[in-house]
Amino acid sequence: MKKLVLAGLLLSAACTVSVAQDSLAMNKLGHLSYPVQLNDVWGYTDAGGNEYALVGARSGFSIVDVTNPATPVELHFIPGVYSTWRDIKTWSHYAYVVHDGYSSGTPDGIMIVDMDSVNMPNPKFDRFYHANSDLPGNPFLQRAHNIYIDENGILYVFGAGNIGNGGALMFDLKPDPENPAYIGAFDTYYLHDGMVRGDTLWGGAINDDKLVVVDVSNKSNPQILGDIITPNAFTHNCWVSDDNQTVYTTDEISGAYVAAYDVSDPANISERDRIRISYGGTDVIPHNTHVLGDFLVTSYYTSGVQIVDATMPDILIETAYYDTSPLTGNGYNGAWGAYPFLPSGNILVTDIEQGLFILNSTYPKGCYFTGLVKDSITQNPIPNADLVMLNINDTLRANIFGEFRTGTTDAAIYPVVVSKPGYYTDTVDVVLTNGLETHVEIALLPLGFSLEEGSLKSPVRLSPNPAAGFFDLDLSGVDGERATLQVYDMRGSLMMEKTVNLSENTAHVEHGLPNGAYIVQLQTPQALFEPTRLIIQK
Repeated sequence: MKKLVLAGLLLSAACTVSVAQDSLAMNKLGHLSYPVQLNDVWGYTDAGGNEYALVGARSGFSIVDVTNPATPVELHFIPGVYSTWRDIKTWSHYAYVVHDGYSSGTPDGIMIVDMDSVNMPNPKFDRFYHANSDLPGNPFLQRAHNIYIDENGILYVFGAGNIGNGGALMFDLKPDPENPAYIGAFDTYYLHDGMVRGDTLWGGAINDDKLVVVDVSNKSNPQILGDIITPNAFTHNCWVSDDNQTVYTTDEISGAYVAAYDVSDPANISERDRIRISYGGTDVIPHNTHVLGDFLVTSYYTSGVQIVDATMPDILIETAYYDTSPLTGNGYNGAWGAYPFLPSGNILVTDIEQGLFILNSTYPKGCYFTGLVKDSITQNPIPNADLVMLNINDTLRANIFGEFRTGTTDAAIYPVVVSKPGYYTDTVDVVLTNGLETHVEIALLPLGFSLEEGSLKSPVRLSPNPAAGFFDLDLSGVDGERATLQVYDMRGSLMMEKTVNLSENTAHVEHGLPNGAYIVQLQTPQALFEPTRLIIQK
């Protein structure tokens, strides 16, 4: 569901150069340029509270002191095999670095860096390959697309392209962090990225278009709990909420969404909402999203970093952003990664061409707008009513139960136009406040009816019900010469309309409606009758 007006014109497939960098509720605290192109970023804080950016570069691994964000200082650059992809995670006082495909030379396997040595002239590091026969397929761990380390010190190696299908290799770091112990693998799918909490692995099976949920309590025999195809069918990364009830995903493809999923039952995953970035064009590519409390922090290639208020996971609201790149469009240039977990609250962003950014934000809350559209006479919900928030031209549609949910960035009084065929259009003023949910019930008056002209009548009786090819209306007690009969499906679409002669006590109605549930309503110039539910079963 789009929450803000998309700014800018549609751009061509190639990246173009923009003259300005945009921001909303985010500030640049510092910046460090590099002579090489960058990839992902992670963070580390030592025992003294000093903060570091761990920066992946195409030609190696960079350690930057960002304790004073205005003057970041690169302490070390450890050369590595040349690769477009390099990712980093930490455990205890170690940084673990992997790379994916490389052009030439000897692969690095997993580079393990002792962060306690960063103030030495030469930091301590080693390369780990685990050249043992217990790995599936090729026993020589050369490379991987990404890694994750859970709270139990288990290292998950994703997308090790030369081993099995490239699923998730599992290593225990606790016995010896410098020599990980292999304990099992999940190899049903290639996993591009993933994260683990407790005994549950959430993986991006990018080649199979889906988020996959895996029980890894038994490392030697992982079990799939559920999966779901993501909106743009190119599942790149995923991150779970702090309460483990919602997972957020990115699809690394032009114009894709960040999506929210209810995973309270992994066997029955359902989408809750989805959102795009509001600037830079509709074809910008999202890359990595992370959860920080009630917020999502997501890197978008040519549009920088976006903050989304996910307090209500079914109402995702963009509340802040910072564009790190002068480029626009759907190219794979610009912001690669965004790390929001430093104790200072500062956000580390690596831009492929522009270098390392240190940003901050107040993490503003959005305004949450929920409600119900109903019939002012019957008080029944009106399915699929249309709503337009005029100040921002945001459009949405109520569901089949008349309910709607949306949100926006700024507090204001919003005129909301509500319409539905068969009803008078109404405009209501809604006061929205940051951090608060505003719930309204909007009653629409049916066309041709007013409270002064008529009164609500009890529903007419239908028989048989369920019905097959016909049904009969009991018209006893219905005054007048004729009435209008309307039959709606459960989405609110008018399926049948007929004039009924009231000279007889019974009207025989033949129809060609398919099997399903319907709403039957009768109206005379003097009165509106309460709707009746009809089941067609042939």
